[in-house]
Amino acid sequence: MTILFASDLDRTLIYSKKSRGQEVNEQELSTVEWIDEKPVAFMTNTGIDYFNRLPSDINFVPVTTRTATQYNRLTGLFHKREKPNYAIVSNGAVILEDGKPLHEWSDKVKKQLQQECTSVEHVMPQLEAYATKEFVLKVLEAESWFVYMIIDEETFSVEEFENLSQIFYQQGFTISHQGRKLYIMPNCINKSTALQFVKERIGAKTVIAAGDSLLDFDMVMNADHGFIPCHGEAVLKRDLLPSHINITNSTGVLAGEEILKKVNDFLL
Repeated sequence: MTILFASDLDRTLIYSKKSRGQEVNEQELSTVEWIDEKPVAFMTNTGIDYFNRLPSDINFVPVTTRTATQYNRLTGLFHKREKPNYAIVSNGAVILEDGKPLHEWSDKVKKQLQQECTSVEHVMPQLEAYATKEFVLKVLEAESWFVYMIIDEETFSVEEFENLSQIFYQQGFTISHQGRKLYIMPNCINKSTALQFVKERIGAKTVIAAGDSLLDFDMVMNADHGFIPCHGEAVLKRDLLPSHINITNSTGVLAGEEILKKVNDFLL
């Protein structure tokens, strides 16, 4: 039986210095990403050990909002384990097969963006009014797939989030707040649909999925077994969670360790 383990990366399996929490010290951490030789993302030593212990016949599929370039910075994650055959990046807009984008998939997404008027060219003019607001530090594009803002969390209010959500929901977008980033994501760019494509391509019968944000919610809900870190944005929908979805007891980087332990336990 082919088993697929799909997981979000940031704030699910790997953590920045700010998001990792205070429960572990530096000696208990392994670096999985460097930028300009500076360590920027971490897992616990125990967590990376659990990751490396995942059976070789399990299809591990990273599923991330990171672009392919950002994903490829995670050299420490695959130090003792081969890079997976498949990775879903740019929130599902791009599927990498053996490190190369599947054009048949991305072309399909591009066509849908134009049909639904949810491409970057449609959304950017609407954001001009927000670009001057106090809480917005930067407005960025992710390889022309979607838009995200770097925000000042101290001045960003619940009211602003709800206002943005209402405006863009009616136009076919999902809004997700993850730390200093606020994503404005076309609904046709999503992790769940891309994962279904990979599942069918490799003939997987069982899917295990993990993720922390609202951008991960459908992917986790549609899996046979799912995990959500208790610090995650997706926990806001805990009332909708069926019994096969588990919320971790731990927060921060220890939540990532807990997820990997439970996946290993399930696979024994």
